Amino acid sequence: MTSPSPHSLWLAAAIATTGFPAAAQDAYPVKPITLVVPFGAGSGTDLITRLVGKSLQESLGVPVVVDNKPGANGAIAATSVARSKPDGHTLLVGSATTNAANFAFFPGKLGYTPGSFDIVSGLSASPISLYVPIDSPWKSLADLKAASQQPDRGLTCGSGNAVTQVACEVFRLQAGLPMTNVPYKSNPNSLIDVAGGQISFAFSDAGAAQPLLEGKRLRPLAVAATQRHGTYPDTPTFEELGVPHFEFTGWTAVFAPAGTPAPVIEKLHPAIQKAMTSPEARQFLKRSGGVAKTMSLAESRHFAAGEVTRWTRYIKESNVQPEQ
Repeated sequence: MTSPSPHSLWLAAAIATTGFPAAAQDAYPVKPITLVVPFGAGSGTDLITRLVGKSLQESLGVPVVVDNKPGANGAIAATSVARSKPDGHTLLVGSATTNAANFAFFPGKLGYTPGSFDIVSGLSASPISLYVPIDSPWKSLADLKAASQQPDRGLTCGSGNAVTQVACEVFRLQAGLPMTNVPYKSNPNSLIDVAGGQISFAFSDAGAAQPLLEGKRLRPLAVAATQRHGTYPDTPTFEELGVPHFEFTGWTAVFAPAGTPAPVIEKLHPAIQKAMTSPEARQFLKRSGGVAKTMSLAESRHFAAGEVTRWTRYIKESNVQPEQ
């Protein structure tokens, strides 16, 4: 009987370890890649995804499709990717909402867990700000607080994901404002209603707000960060306005279903990092005030785990009850 060749033994080991032949890993990708976005078209996550998709298409030589699946604070998209075949052809463009806040926001009610994904690469980070209509009489938080004390004045705060919904709730508690949180499927939806006067104000990442800012339909009132926003340096932080420890940062990252072979992730990681250094990505980040999250794979894994822990602690300590 002929003994197995070293090559056949190596191939069998590769299949047993990764789930498909090493040759297939070397050939990856072998079909179009789908980037699933948990929020609607025009959101900051959607905009950066389309830039990344264009670059990946050029680098990897296959079509890259962007699939928007908004709803349920991003859980619809995240669940669909978590249940996808772990071969690197279906990826989630996750965020602080889908892959951190949601685990504390809806404990036990999601169709996925932190263990459902392997992080592939960080993309970007951007501070959250409070936006009002361009013609709003409120020029400061003091004006907004004074308006909330007027008889029959019902303030409404728009939110488009878990991060901004928690921002609304924590702001209500810390500032002592009588207001109602109005949830939307994505931040652009809430901002459009702010610009149209349907709701009082909203929290959002700068990327989603940028088109309405450029169209002179919105105005930032305060920035939820430790320092002022580079795009509008005249807008103060909440800390400066007397609301301490009010810091919310939106971030995006690419995740693959758990079990995706390491060689596939190791091929995707540098391609995505390259995308974030493209002239188009740099211009987008500069315009929106975001920064690229250029991290190694090890740093990315550490970051993702730390964000889950941070948001769990934050929601617990703030006593927000967003699931109700």
